[in-house]
Amino acid sequence: MRRLLTHHVELVERPNDAQLAALAAADPCPPERIALAGPSDDPRTLVEVIEDFPAVRGALDWPALLDLLTPLRPRHYSISSSPAVDPGHADLMISLLQAPARSGRGIHRGTGSGHLTDVRPGDTVYARIQPCRDVFRIETGAPVVMVAAGTGLAPFRGAVADRTAALAAGTELAPALCYFGCDAHDADFLHADELYAAESAGAVSLRPAFSTAGTFVQHRIAAEADDVWELLGAGARMYVCGDGARMAPGVREAFRTLYRDRTPGADDAAAERWLDALIADGRYVEEVYAA
Repeated sequence: MRRLLTHHVELVERPNDAQLAALAAADPCPPERIALAGPSDDPRTLVEVIEDFPAVRGALDWPALLDLLTPLRPRHYSISSSPAVDPGHADLMISLLQAPARSGRGIHRGTGSGHLTDVRPGDTVYARIQPCRDVFRIETGAPVVMVAAGTGLAPFRGAVADRTAALAAGTELAPALCYFGCDAHDADFLHADELYAAESAGAVSLRPAFSTAGTFVQHRIAAEADDVWELLGAGARMYVCGDGARMAPGVREAFRTLYRDRTPGADDAAAERWLDALIADGRYVEEVYAA
């Protein structure tokens, strides 16, 4: 039973309307049924809801409970290494999600990140490798602007490694900027030595932004608007990876501002249409996640 609940079903999801309706239908207690039929904006997990309703807890048998629980979904991570460097090795960047639970009950620990944090040398990890989306495939022959925060750097580290290997093989590279947001240089500037070595070789131009200094990636993009606009004029593609709740909207606004400031007569609507056109053309691509 421990193996079933640990490896095969989701235990920390919030219940949806269908799950709450099924609980209400199974509950023999009228007051509990009324409470379960309420809106589904409850911050508790499905398991916490079941624990809080004694009558429904007593009415559920194991088959009914397992029918309610969602099958465990794969967790997706970007590979942060390059097969051009080592075709038999793959790196991941994992940030442990560990924060107060939305319900206020203890600490929520991420299912995927918590599992991988506990993995030790010699353990087996069940995983498979999938190709990235074609639109997110970063080529070496076109100018590129990469924007990331935290472990969103992962695919760009692989792209920089690709560029470094191509440069060493004599391939001429188009310009590349990499904006990377982190807390501080000495705290979480991931793979700094490797990235600086790539910059020294001419594979990329690094543009870190440190939040402890009050600077985020969108601020540095705005401060270096001339560099970014020049690459855009040369046909650059833009890739954004990381936090979809705060970073990505800020970056979109930075690019809209960039267009307005450099396009006579452009207003907010024109800037929005310009960015939408870049997205439609595959020149502005996001790979973001919500915390």
